[in-house]
Amino acid sequence: MDTHNEKMFSLAGRRIVLTGAAGFFGRYFALALLEAGAKKVHLLDWDIPGLSGLEQSLAQKGLTDGMIHRVNQNDEVHVEEIFGEILAEGPVDILINNSFRFGPTTGFGDSSGRVQTATKDQVMSSFESGCWWSLRASQLVAPGMKEKGTGNIINIGSMYGLVAPNPDLYASRDYFNPVGYSMSKAAVIAQTRYLAAWLGPEIRVNALAPGAIPNNERRSENSEQNKDEEFVRRLVDRTLLKRVGHPTDLVGPLVFLASEASRYMTGQVVVVDGGWTTT
Repeated sequence: MDTHNEKMFSLAGRRIVLTGAAGFFGRYFALALLEAGAKKVHLLDWDIPGLSGLEQSLAQKGLTDGMIHRVNQNDEVHVEEIFGEILAEGPVDILINNSFRFGPTTGFGDSSGRVQTATKDQVMSSFESGCWWSLRASQLVAPGMKEKGTGNIINIGSMYGLVAPNPDLYASRDYFNPVGYSMSKAAVIAQTRYLAAWLGPEIRVNALAPGAIPNNERRSENSEQNKDEEFVRRLVDRTLLKRVGHPTDLVGPLVFLASEASRYMTGQVVVVDGGWTTT
């Protein structure tokens, strides 16, 4: 790659906020952003052990520009305080909305989350964590970006915001992908387009929609299905590239969206799903 192209994909000098930083995707996103030269990446999450482990992992690689912040996104005052501290240093260049509340409260790991029995609380919790959190973070950073004259917001969606989970995948299984998740991820995609229209031309807003990427690295609400070899085989069979994905498959597209390489893109959804949604 020549020097010009390297600069197009560089994040040198950028100040970034990454929510959900201690999660399965977030850990890989943090590493990729810092390796791409980001000046500082503010790493937000509720999981203190996860954040501490991430900080140690980055330090072992000589990456010391990741700043951890424990954020209780259920507490509006606390969220505003944390963002206030970050923005006191000046406007951020890039916001990556990666947070989602996985667990029984959103229908994960709980049979009550099925479409026939999903509760209002589960669905509303999915919308709060999947949509409101990203909108609120965008509201907080947008004024500074507007004043500066440039900014970039990236929402993490899902292929299940574009297509429905196939019930056959979950045949004879107790686990499944809850209805509130798909609803909220579809709303995130709509939010992406809306914000692109209303925050431009200074601020670009795009979304990344991952496909089937089982979390086999740490305990999660989907641990049972991720250890189910037959279920993973079903995922592989359904994917055109005949393999499930890994978070490292997402970091290239993420850096692309965060960098000047995508400077003429806004309101778009980049789908990284091994071809799942093609057929």
